[in-house]
Amino acid sequence: MNKTQLNHSLLAASLLFIAFGGWSQDRRPVDILNVDNIYYDARVVEAERLIGNVRLLYEGAFLNCDSAWRFPSGDFEAFSNVFVNQGDTIKLYGDYLYLTRGDRVVRLLDNIRLYDREMTLTTDRLNYNLATGQANYFDGGVIRSTENQNVLKSKFGQYNKNTAFFYFKKDVVLTNPEYEIFSDTMRYHNPSEIAYFDGPTTIVSTDATIYCNQGFFNTQTEESRFSNGAQVHSGTNVLKGDSLAYNSRTNFGEVFRNVFMRDTTSSYYITGEYGWHDDVLRRSLVTDSAVMVQAMENDTLFLHADTLKAVPDSLDRRIILAYQRAKFFKEDLQGKCDSLIYFEGDSTITMFGQPLLWSDENQISGKTIKLYMYGGQIHRMYINSEALVVSEVSETAFNQIAGRELTGYFIDNALRKIDVSGNGQVVYYPEDDATGEVIGVNRADCSELTIYVADKRINRVVMHRKPVGALHPLGKAGQTDRYLNAYFWDTENRPPDRNGIFYWPSPEVSID
Repeated sequence: MNKTQLNHSLLAASLLFIAFGGWSQDRRPVDILNVDNIYYDARVVEAERLIGNVRLLYEGAFLNCDSAWRFPSGDFEAFSNVFVNQGDTIKLYGDYLYLTRGDRVVRLLDNIRLYDREMTLTTDRLNYNLATGQANYFDGGVIRSTENQNVLKSKFGQYNKNTAFFYFKKDVVLTNPEYEIFSDTMRYHNPSEIAYFDGPTTIVSTDATIYCNQGFFNTQTEESRFSNGAQVHSGTNVLKGDSLAYNSRTNFGEVFRNVFMRDTTSSYYITGEYGWHDDVLRRSLVTDSAVMVQAMENDTLFLHADTLKAVPDSLDRRIILAYQRAKFFKEDLQGKCDSLIYFEGDSTITMFGQPLLWSDENQISGKTIKLYMYGGQIHRMYINSEALVVSEVSETAFNQIAGRELTGYFIDNALRKIDVSGNGQVVYYPEDDATGEVIGVNRADCSELTIYVADKRINRVVMHRKPVGALHPLGKAGQTDRYLNAYFWDTENRPPDRNGIFYWPSPEVSID
């Protein structure tokens, strides 16, 4: 089209505007910058037909197309190779466009592409508000980022160029070479590339799977924060809590409130109010009301301490460290100490710092106490120094066994036999076989002792290597006959149930 033809076309268009009284200058929504031909025939349709290299300007936005209709109302309809350019960033392409003058919204159909900086949105039906910079799509859309290879898909979506926020709803999927995100509702900030979730969401990567109902995920750094039922499954480890912070690159997670941690290869889990897990180093920590719960044969062990820590041994088996005010409860076994170590590899528990153990009617103490477990049951106990076993006969009578080293043997988690080696001492109240009445108090010393337990009480005492002692009538037995120097009896610290592991009174010590 030469310059003369263009001038004739524009002159014809101007005459049409004057002739068509409804199209006054103040109602004309679109300025024509270029067109090859303009046609008008009221007998066919009461609208202008623009054909060839159409270029228009409307409120700062440029619009190109192959052909268009312009209606007396100010609405505009464009066909083929439609292109809208607003500002320096927004570029819109499609096969068809309809512009409504009243709401300043362009409606596009088929093969739509929206470009904003390094982001591309493709869809088949989209509304774009030229005044607010907001785009909405309704029949499924795909967003691609050239910088971080993010691909976002959803059924419905909204984009605001001023805030650079996307809003997605229904069947939302964010795909990256490193992970995939599936969500019901998502907000995505394009410049920061942070995804925010407001509905059920699953994040799947090579090393972890994350579930949440609310939170955010930084797709650049892979740092995230979740709440409302958040949980992470990393390898064999499970982390749950009211809120959770997790880094998918370092596989490090922090959990806050109602913490739950579990290694699915183990028979225990740990709860508390704060915790962290490092899946690379295979280390975990839980504190603030921390409890380890381990299923055993026909029973459950509940262990509490100020801090519980899980670390791997050389064969990657779990070691549980419980320190500061450790206490545990099992129906047939309870204990307390300053700290303890549980080795999952050989099923042993070692208690440190004034350890106390209660088995049925027996109170056991020593410098350290080591428990050997097998098949979920206590098999053997070893005390390496300052061993003491006390059991109550009556309010004023207590069986007592003391020595340098002690080994106890259990059957069905009940203490059945005790071997004492070195500086053995015993205070024992024998009973009449016929009446069951106490006949006196036996106070003896010897190098080695063997004690047999039946029906939860001392049944027989065997002394080795020149025992020295005597059986005293109850009425003539003095304090030194009744009590060993190491004797003490603690009733307050023994947890009566699983809730008792949180109770830590001052020990009650009595020798009367």
